[in-house]
This record gives sequence, structure tokens and C-alpha cells, in this order.
Amino acid sequence: MTSDDDDLPIRVDFRDLATARTWIEETRIKRPYRPRFFAAFCAVLASRPKLRILELGSGPGQLAREILVHCDVHTYVALDFSPAMHEIAAEHLGELASRVTFVTRDFREPDWANDLGMFDAVVTLQAAHETRHKRHLVPLLERARSVVAPGGVLLYADHYLTPETKLPALAPARDEQPLALERAGFVEIELRYEEGNMALWCGTNEPPRDETTT
Repeated sequence: MTSDDDDLPIRVDFRDLATARTWIEETRIKRPYRPRFFAAFCAVLASRPKLRILELGSGPGQLAREILVHCDVHTYVALDFSPAMHEIAAEHLGELASRVTFVTRDFREPDWANDLGMFDAVVTLQAAHETRHKRHLVPLLERARSVVAPGGVLLYADHYLTPETKLPALAPARDEQPLALERAGFVEIELRYEEGNMALWCGTNEPPRDETTT
């Protein structure tokens, strides 16, 4: 028997290639609105030049493809704990895969951000709940902010709690999502898209103040 404070075990073995492919197909059917989230991510990033991007929980490369095609990307780092997902992503991206650096790390580990460098944008879609408890969301976002350049952005999209949520320990309430970004140190937090009990939030890593101005 587990308590509400216990981390939930991972239910899908994303490191198994066949299982990962099955999850992708099931998600395509269950979440037909995902392409509209891809477009919403691109809408935020489209005006920024020569982007250095890190994607957390990059999975099958679907978001990466849309960003690489529609935005001005200088470097793209795809971080996922599953080599199988990286293999699937490389297939999906085709020639675009040569523009992606695939990093196999688990963002549940506290040192996942070490030596990655700095980014103009960190993006994550339907992945943050894989910390396996919503209490881990703020620490994850804090570590993400540590690699966001001043003036850069975090784009975070994931499911929020509803009466139908099967695993409520994974899903913060809708109004807790922007609060998590605020507690992690982001400012100018905006809702950019919402559908299917999932919301996309944008937060900015505040640039340092120019103390020479009065």
C-alpha cells in the first residue's frame, strides 16, 4: 500500500523499443490535439534567432521536428532516459537528425543538467510528470532554469488534475502549474495554449538588472 507522498512506479518501459512504439501509436490516437501544441511551441519561438534549444523528455522527436522545420535553430539537444526513444526519434527526423544532439540522461536525477551548457529555450511536452510525483515538479523546473540563459524561456506543457485523472499524484492542479514556474524563479509567466486537460505555459528567466542605470 502506498501513500499520497510516495513516488509512483513507471508503468511503461520506454526503454523497450516495441513498447515505446506502441505508446507512440496509442498516444497519437488518445491525444489527437498534440500537433496543435507543437504549433503553439513554434509560435513562441518563431521570432527568436539562432536558438539554442534543450528538450526534456524528447521522446519520439515529434516536437523536435516541428521546431527544427519552423524555427531558426542553431543547436538542438534532445534529452531522454530511453535509448529506444532516441532511436525512434532519429528515424522520425530523418536528415534533420544530423542537427540534433541526443543525450541519454534521466531528468529525475539531480545532476542531469551538468555540463549541458546554456540554452535560449528549454522545452518539454507531456514529460514532466515522469518525475513520478508532482512534488518533484518545482525542483525539475529549478534545474531547468539553471541552463536557461538570461532572457531565455521555458516552455512547459503537461496534464493537470481533473476529476477523471487516474493518477492524481502525478498531476498538479491547473492553477498550480504556473505557480510551479514562479516558485522555480521564472517571471512573465503566460498561458500559450490549452486543450484536453493539458496546458502550455511560458516563463522567462529574468535578465540581470543593469545596476548602472538609475
